[in-house]
Amino acid sequence: MKLRQLTKIDNELERAVFIARYNSPRQRSLRLAAVLMIAAKHGVRGLLYVWPLALLVFVDFPGTWNLLRLLLITLGIAAWFRFIYGSVRDDYARFVDGELFEQSMAALRRVL
Repeated sequence: MKLRQLTKIDNELERAVFIARYNSPRQRSLRLAAVLMIAAKHGVRGLLYVWPLALLVFVDFPGTWNLLRLLLITLGIAAWFRFIYGSVRDDYARFVDGELFEQSMAALRRVL
């Protein structure tokens, strides 16, 4: 059986078999592994965008500037999480949602 997306199946029997396989514990664990791999990929990539703000953790400002440093660090972390969330959501919709994976982790390579 060729692995297809749920939206491309017209036959009711094929759709029922697809949904049964899609909701199996093995497919759920493969989808979770795919999400973790996508999040790791975009997490590292996101650090490249916010690393200057992350370096502010190590800079020692005088007492009154600590509030500014805390604000900038908070903004950097918020931007990083926003970048990750949007990227992971888009890649999940493109590569994982509605797809059946083969029974091996090698099938997840195309996600990266």
